[in-house]
Amino acid sequence: MTIRPAVPSDTTALCQLLDEQNVFHADLLPEFFQVSATQESRIRALLEAQDAQFLVADDGGELVGLIELRIFTTKDLPILVQKRYVYIQEMIVSEAQRGHGIGSALMNAARSWGAKHGAVSLRTSVVPANDRARNFYRSHGFTDIMVSIESVLDATGDGG
Repeated sequence: MTIRPAVPSDTTALCQLLDEQNVFHADLLPEFFQVSATQESRIRALLEAQDAQFLVADDGGELVGLIELRIFTTKDLPILVQKRYVYIQEMIVSEAQRGHGIGSALMNAARSWGAKHGAVSLRTSVVPANDRARNFYRSHGFTDIMVSIESVLDATGDGG
């Protein structure tokens, strides 16, 4: 297995992996996630971006995992320490390939890519109910830094 940057000819396989992830999230938290249409145009744009990268796990020509990375700088607010970081937008290992170190290989490659691009940390968001992902990230040194909370409004605009 090889970890490498994605290329345009990977687009169909990237869409398949992202579709697998979309179904998982929509089943896990349907009030927040939906199964989306093919993401081909988004993938093509990211493949050309200077501040983003898809890294893929290639097992003899079959893509069995991906990690989508984006470089950001902390919001320009006086209270926040300014730093450059990598945001992990998506990380997917094909269900049949989980538990074989592919996620760890992708994470190590993400760390290297981030360091080469001047980032000082990695960040991501995880649904609280996704224990497997939370445990994976924690095993790679991730800690909670913020928690997003939400209140649904009823028709009058009041919280539920």
